[in-house]
Amino acid sequence: MTDELRVHLHYTMRGSYPLRLVDVLFCTEQAYFVEYDYLTPVDLLFGSPDQRAAAFASQVVEEGVSTALETAEAVERQPYDALDGVDIYSGGRVGRPKITARPRTGSTTTVRVHGQFDAEPFTQALQSTVDGHDVTVRLRDGIGF
Repeated sequence: MTDELRVHLHYTMRGSYPLRLVDVLFCTEQAYFVEYDYLTPVDLLFGSPDQRAAAFASQVVEEGVSTALETAEAVERQPYDALDGVDIYSGGRVGRPKITARPRTGSTTTVRVHGQFDAEPFTQALQSTVDGHDVTVRLRDGIGF
């Protein structure tokens, strides 16, 4: 795979029920929204999302992006050439940070961050990753309704 990993957004979720664990892999040419597990209320009660997220992150590091994509439940690809922008919401005082990818055509993809997250360094790293592509990266305050 020539599309090298540049930024790994770890331990995010999307959906309502069941929640889906998603990591976002921002590579040199495209972003991958990688769904790797589903969560039930029992999973949330016993804290297994933390363990599953850690296991997937280890797989990405140890076995590479290609293997992680092959073992995923679902993968959504967002090539930077087709992406209009990425909005990063800080989460404000009470919410979780939110990342929204806005393609030029089609529907947006949104995840909420449940792991450790520092919006400013993430935004800078993402801007560096998409440099040379016509993609706008914006950091916004609030929870991003």
